[in-house]
Amino acid sequence: MPMRNSLDNATERASPPITAIFFDLGGVLVRTTDLEPRRKWERRFGMRDWALQDLFFNSPVGQAAQVGRATTDDAWAHVAATLGLTADELRRLQADFWRGDTFDESLLALIRSLHRRYKTGLISNALPDARRMFADKLNRDLFDLLVFSGEEGVKKPDLEIFRRAMARLDVRPEESIFVDDVVENVAAAQALGMRGIRFTSSEDLRRALAQLTGFTG
Repeated sequence: MPMRNSLDNATERASPPITAIFFDLGGVLVRTTDLEPRRKWERRFGMRDWALQDLFFNSPVGQAAQVGRATTDDAWAHVAATLGLTADELRRLQADFWRGDTFDESLLALIRSLHRRYKTGLISNALPDARRMFADKLNRDLFDLLVFSGEEGVKKPDLEIFRRAMARLDVRPEESIFVDDVVENVAAAQALGMRGIRFTSSEDLRRALAQLTGFTG
């Protein structure tokens, strides 16, 4: 199904009124702003840029972990076995792997403001321990609901994960907005009747949300 709405064409106010806004986590609220900690390991092993991320997240073990059929430790064990790392080297790689990731504090502040008027939720393809990892940031001041694929056993772009999120907040698709940086995930939400915004920048997201809701706070 073609994308009906994006940051470039989110021009019409939603009808019926929007009551819930759902956000993705990685690539939207959390982004890799410093690639050097990972790239030093990629250079060490003669890997292309982003290959370490692919090895961790997109291997069969990493994909299984994102739907709860393997653990985060299993995914790291696969990385260690593939690269021939000692236990100490794996600990150092793990620390460096996350070192360049940062939360967009301005977007968290925006969601905190939105939360006063709308139901807010998170729908993320994430590892089984994501809720624990991000507990200090993803709190009730921001979100009414956190939906992680590693807990659900299903991940985007499967429509079921969107259905579960909307059911738990008791909202209809036409009353909902979904924000994600991945085209396929936005298209899946739109296939259910949700309003979709593809994330490209914080500034464009603010404009798109203002156009769809009238909220400028």
